[in-house]
Amino acid sequence: MKLSHFLLFGFFLIILFLVFTLDPPRSANLELANCIPLQNAHHLLGCDRLGRDNLSLFSYGIFGAFVICLPARFLTLVFASFLSGLGFLFPTIAGFLLGSLASVFLCLPSLLVALIVISILPGLTWSILVAIVLADWALAYEVIQGKIKELKGSGYMQASYSMGASRIQVFVFHVLPSIQSLAFYLFLTGIPSVIMTLALFSYLGINLDFLDWGPGLGEQIAFSKDYFERNWISVMLPIFGIVLTVYSVSGFGNLSK
Repeated sequence: MKLSHFLLFGFFLIILFLVFTLDPPRSANLELANCIPLQNAHHLLGCDRLGRDNLSLFSYGIFGAFVICLPARFLTLVFASFLSGLGFLFPTIAGFLLGSLASVFLCLPSLLVALIVISILPGLTWSILVAIVLADWALAYEVIQGKIKELKGSGYMQASYSMGASRIQVFVFHVLPSIQSLAFYLFLTGIPSVIMTLALFSYLGINLDFLDWGPGLGEQIAFSKDYFERNWISVMLPIFGIVLTVYSVSGFGNLSK
């Protein structure tokens, strides 16, 4: 394993350590408003304009993004795989309809789809998960379908049919094992885009705080950007957190190649 991979694991271990040692940045303390870095021993990176610890905002913002994006990406692949199974088992009807529907969703910006879902389901706690699944399923579906089309021409699948295997048996015993590694790769490589989507939602003011861990990274930027001259670290730290998180997850995606 390369040194960069150890550094990536170290980054996530540091975030976990900070989350378990720091309190969530839920409450304001105006006495510490705009506290500069290294001015207070208990707030090494200073505080934002509400007196919330910047290091706590940074660590909980990253951790919260992972808590949301990991199950969202997993559900996306489960949904895409389920639809791929329907298309394989019923190619005449389901395959045609799902292929057409996927083509429509691919033409639509994923952010637009997610925003429409959230506006339709504003009171649903897990609406953000539904939004991400509907925004990203089409691309994963098309990739999985490409793999399935490749498998259809393989000799062992033709041999299975010639020996009397049904479509369900072929899908369960041949197709699913063959797409496992592809699904894992899609899972890792799709996380960065989900993190960016969550950051943008948070920046636009869409409430993602159902875990009650404080504001997301995007919301931190939006909240402090007008006070950049007085407290630049409250703006740059969440930006650095987004970039570092996306880079770290991309590095883990390279491990699966």
